[in-house]
Amino acid sequence: MINIECKSRKEMSDKEYDELLNLRYRVFKQRLKWDVKSVNHQESDNYDHLDPTYLIAKSEQQMIGCWRILPTSGHYMLKDTFPQCLGGEKAPESDVIYELSRFAVERSQSVGAHYTPSTVTMEMFKAIYLYGVQHSISYYVTVTSTGVEKLLKRIGLPHQRFGSSEVYKLGDTKSVALLIPVDNVFRQSVGLA
Repeated sequence: MINIECKSRKEMSDKEYDELLNLRYRVFKQRLKWDVKSVNHQESDNYDHLDPTYLIAKSEQQMIGCWRILPTSGHYMLKDTFPQCLGGEKAPESDVIYELSRFAVERSQSVGAHYTPSTVTMEMFKAIYLYGVQHSISYYVTVTSTGVEKLLKRIGLPHQRFGSSEVYKLGDTKSVALLIPVDNVFRQSVGLA
C-alpha cells in the first residue's frame, strides 16, 4: 500500500527528511547524472530553505517518491534558476500559482506494465491535484523533462508550454517549462470522478 502525505520540513522527522534527500540524490545525481549539489549522498538546494511543502510517498515505511511545492509569490526555480525556459514570458508571481519541483520516484517504482505510469506516479498526481484543491491553487508551474511531458500527454493531464514552447537543454536533459491548471480535466485524468 502506498501512503502519501504533504508535510513541511518542520512536520518531518530528521530520518524522514534524510530519506527524502537520499532519494533525490539517487534520482538526480546518480540516475539522471545532473550537476546538483550533494553532500553525504543527499541532494538539496537553496529552495529547500524556503519552507516548502513536500509531497512524500512511502511503501512499507520506505520513501519511494517525493515532490517539492513552493508558492510563486517568492523565490522558486523556474523564475530564479531557469528563467530561460519561460521563453520571454514574465515569471508567474501569484498566491494561486505554485511551483512543483524535484519530482522523484524510486527507480524500481517508476514504470508500470507496458510503459504505463506506475501506481506511485499516478497516486502522486492524484495527491498533488487534491493538495491544489485544498489550498485554492489554480495552476502549477514546473520545469520538467520532455519525458515527463510525454507522460502528462499520455494520461491526458492538461498542460501547456511557456513562451515560444521551445525545448531547452538543462545539462543533458531536454526540458520544458509547463503551466498545469488544477481543473476538472486534471481531476479526471488522474481517475478522480
